[in-house]
Amino acid sequence: MTKGRKASNIPLVAQTEDIREILKLQDELVRHRALWDAEPWLELDMSTPQLKALLLISEEEGIRMRELARRLGGSFSNATVLVDRLVDRGLVERLADPQDRRVVLVRAADEGQQLIEQLVTSWRTLSTPLLEALAPEDLSKVHEALRVLLEAAQQNR
Repeated sequence: MTKGRKASNIPLVAQTEDIREILKLQDELVRHRALWDAEPWLELDMSTPQLKALLLISEEEGIRMRELARRLGGSFSNATVLVDRLVDRGLVERLADPQDRRVVLVRAADEGQQLIEQLVTSWRTLSTPLLEALAPEDLSKVHEALRVLLEAAQQNR
């Protein structure tokens, strides 16, 4: 490259377009929801804020109430009400922070973890028949692509 000349952004444009196309394909796949098990989502008897709180709580071994409120984008008192409802349903539990007993931590109870697992895996009913229909070489490509995505996800944590 000569001095004063900028590098081409063509690879970046191509990558951006590839990402856009991949996301479109992903959206199209999800639209085939008639093939996946929506029942766990339809039977879910909780508000959207409660689900958001449960999802955030289930990602941690124990999350401080103030941090939960911050991540939910609401007040401490609103987070407390959400957690109260989740505790009443046996989905989360409160515990004292071992380093500071004044601090309340919240973590998913076994029932809450099971519910999240059921929701997260509900789309497997779509995946299995689709994967079984693939030719062996296509199945290998999907396997490799998912392995690469998982590695990227683990590195970005």
